[in-house]
Amino acid sequence: MSKDIHPVDNYCRSYWMSNPDKLAHYRSTVDLPLHSDIVIIGSGYSGSACAYYLYKYGQSNKNPLMITMVEARETCSGATGRNGGHLKPDVYYSYKRYSEKYGREIAESLMQFEAKHIQAMSALISEENIQCDWEVTRSCDAYINHELAEEAKASFQQRCVDGADVDDIHEIPSDDLLAITKVKNVVYGITFTAASIHPYKLIHHLLNKCIEQGMNLQTNTFVLNATRLPSGQWSIVTSRGTIHTSKVIFATNAYTAGILPLFNNKIVPVRGTICRILPSLRYQQSPLKMTYSIRIKESHFDYMIARQTGDRSIILGGAKSAHLSETKIWYNNCDDSMEFINEKSKNYFEEFMPKYFDGWGTDDGGCQEFWTGILGYSSDLLPFVGELPDQSNGYIIAGFNGHGMPRILLCARALVDVILGRTKNIEELIPEPYVITRSRLATKENCILKHMGVHVGPIETDERTA
Repeated sequence: MSKDIHPVDNYCRSYWMSNPDKLAHYRSTVDLPLHSDIVIIGSGYSGSACAYYLYKYGQSNKNPLMITMVEARETCSGATGRNGGHLKPDVYYSYKRYSEKYGREIAESLMQFEAKHIQAMSALISEENIQCDWEVTRSCDAYINHELAEEAKASFQQRCVDGADVDDIHEIPSDDLLAITKVKNVVYGITFTAASIHPYKLIHHLLNKCIEQGMNLQTNTFVLNATRLPSGQWSIVTSRGTIHTSKVIFATNAYTAGILPLFNNKIVPVRGTICRILPSLRYQQSPLKMTYSIRIKESHFDYMIARQTGDRSIILGGAKSAHLSETKIWYNNCDDSMEFINEKSKNYFEEFMPKYFDGWGTDDGGCQEFWTGILGYSSDLLPFVGELPDQSNGYIIAGFNGHGMPRILLCARALVDVILGRTKNIEELIPEPYVITRSRLATKENCILKHMGVHVGPIETDERTA
């Protein structure tokens, strides 16, 4: 494993992780297995979903699968256990950009694929009776900036003109903007179906089920390197020994390049920050029902969910304007030991609700806790999914750009179909631009900083990760 890109030991804890599951530091066996049919590296959403579908479609009494999952720290302590609990598909915002880059047909497939995740997740949760605070609702994109609003309208209208089914997408009448969104100074609003979830509970339910079916889980087990041998087997060298396996799944997201050097500058760790806010008295009595993205200026938006259980905490992420100019503290940075990226980010969160939400008040409610997480951003802003080129039986599902909740489940199911031989063509199951190819790996362009709204020049890196 590269010394530059790896999970840190002294990570902070997110709100979701405040009550550790029994599997947090679990090891199915005292010693690491020497051999396994399949090794999955990573215990987050991608790894857990792959394990779930491997057992669902590949297990048999005659030929039970031997699956080993290795996790560098405790279970679900990476991006999944630190995210915003927001399953919000992109159903219009990127359509125009995708259409210009990939064509209308592929752009539409990208929109539809994300939208399908609401129904797919609902079905999974119902089938497995998962208690994870799943709440299907509406999401509201509230625009504060006129120029951004016009760009959003153009993208939505382009999808309409191209003949898409947009019945679920509603533009809010201008006279009703404040009443419906509750956002001050809003100039444009659009809503569509989305959901909120307790990601930690979801993942641990899936992991428990997989362990019941025979999976060997090994936490606190760093993967140092992974090599395909001349025999076709893979050698997975860890901090506790070596496993040989027929197939390996890299569900490693931000940390992928630390194990697979071909992903250097293709998947980059990006540090983000989130907080939990206790609603003010008024908003306790009349809670927010929608999830939100507050779009303030180019490349700067904040996202939030209002939990409908317990104290109805609000989970708010973003604060990009408070730290983006200091690239070294967030770009190519794997340090999630700090509760917030910098003091400006903390102040931004503390001022956010009274600044943007009508009637919030300043004497009650407020930030209760903060945490950071490491997102895996890909150079072309789309995930890498499929079999590694020229490295047979090595598979990747990573690089979700902080937008994995409406992408991962069906990507995992598709990847498992390939691994089990249920299909030969993964591009028939997922959008074509997601598929890992030699040409994607060979492309030199890196769109991450431009996408973030940062002037592209020499990039400083934090000494802790350089």
